[in-house]
Amino acid sequence: MVPANRTFSEKRDHSDDRAIRDQGAFESFVADVRGCVDGWLASWLDVRVSEARRRGPDVAVVADAVRQLVLRGGKRMRAVLLAVAYRACGGDGALDVIAPAGAALELLQAYLLAHDDWMDGDDVRRGGPSVPAMMRARFGGESSVLEDTSPPSTTRGQHRCDAASVLAGDLAAAWALGSMLELTIAPARVTLALKELGRVEADVVQGQVVDVCTASSDRADVEAGYALKTGSYTVRGPILMGAHLAGASDPQIESLTAFAEPLGVAFQLRDDVLGTFGDATLTGKPSGGDLKKGKHTALVVDAIREPRARELLSRVMGRSDAADSDTAAAIAAIEASGARARVEERIAWLAGGALRALDRACLTPPGRSLFAQAVVALTERDR
Repeated sequence: MVPANRTFSEKRDHSDDRAIRDQGAFESFVADVRGCVDGWLASWLDVRVSEARRRGPDVAVVADAVRQLVLRGGKRMRAVLLAVAYRACGGDGALDVIAPAGAALELLQAYLLAHDDWMDGDDVRRGGPSVPAMMRARFGGESSVLEDTSPPSTTRGQHRCDAASVLAGDLAAAWALGSMLELTIAPARVTLALKELGRVEADVVQGQVVDVCTASSDRADVEAGYALKTGSYTVRGPILMGAHLAGASDPQIESLTAFAEPLGVAFQLRDDVLGTFGDATLTGKPSGGDLKKGKHTALVVDAIREPRARELLSRVMGRSDAADSDTAAAIAAIEASGARARVEERIAWLAGGALRALDRACLTPPGRSLFAQAVVALTERDR
């Protein structure tokens, strides 16, 4: 067994050196895609928000909250994976040809983030106020014209904030569809990409149901939820959308699916590790935040099989007011149980499986190289 403190790059043999060679080329490609998609989003969203203003100030506030969230940042990795797939399957034209599709993925993520932050009660997102926080600032103190029949003002205000937060997410989802319809690529290809986008949205919603309503106690169940939620809209969906827009063949779609599915799960497993052990100054998330929210991550499901870890975790799981000392003890117990090492091994195994699927795919050499480098970017990141 490979020691858990070695990186995935160190675990690969020399035949996999293509995955770590020339990361500068991948970073340059990421910057190009980000610039292209950001430019499209800025101008396209300005038009949408201007249209919303004509429908009243409240509609404008909701629309502008979406715009702020989308333009505030983000790695744009979904748009990057779409662009890599487009290039890898022989897609023609400059990056701006597919910018509307990359923008659609960012809008889809904004929809999911708005709803996630509402469900989780999070006030901060990407270094600024979350959509629910923005809605509370706008609607939280307002009174109703139905003073005699309405519930107490605090309830009325909260209802408006909740409703506006959900509606902001709904608007972002509608805008994602609208952005896709701006594509000038062959309609048959756009239709296939739209079908994949619809599949992604359905998968994510079902994955969120599992995440919110089901306390999984088995690693296989946890990973199945990851495949539905994060894996579908972060990796598989973007890759298959880009492939369809390029006119990919059925064998290419099959190979890229085999590549994307394990990579998507590995990406979320890395999120689990960072959510518990990551440097808060890099991740922007407090250490142990996932534990306090009661998330049954792969780390937790693995660790609770050990009695001492289970006891210490019970003092923290789902307790937002858990003492820092208890949180630190629970984190140390996860490490001592061997759960972190086993999850690291699982990430390496899944990433290796993705690379083996990539070997079998019929792709352009530059696209193949970018995909191999993406494996490292997604599974070895520190934020």
